[in-house]
Amino acid sequence: MKDKTRLILAGAILLLAVVLFVLGMIILPDTIMMQIQADGSAGTTLPKLIGLLIPLALCGVFAFFYYKGGKGKNLLVAVVGLVIYGLTFFFNR
Repeated sequence: MKDKTRLILAGAILLLAVVLFVLGMIILPDTIMMQIQADGSAGTTLPKLIGLLIPLALCGVFAFFYYKGGKGKNLLVAVVGLVIYGLTFFFNR
């Protein structure tokens, strides 16, 4: 891909990750559930700030690596960070 296309894609991932981080800080409870057990109870819980910084860091770091190197696996990890946000919102609805 061209540099401009990689920049737009990495920028879109970063923008979406920041929007989801801010939205999570506003609407999620102070302790968020990151995993659920088979019976539906809370498996792993984290403070809200830490639980939302982990996927933000994944998105940010690997979107930057994708922009610089253009490797698809970096893009995949950045998208996994967005999926983690989606699961976090789903588990804490």
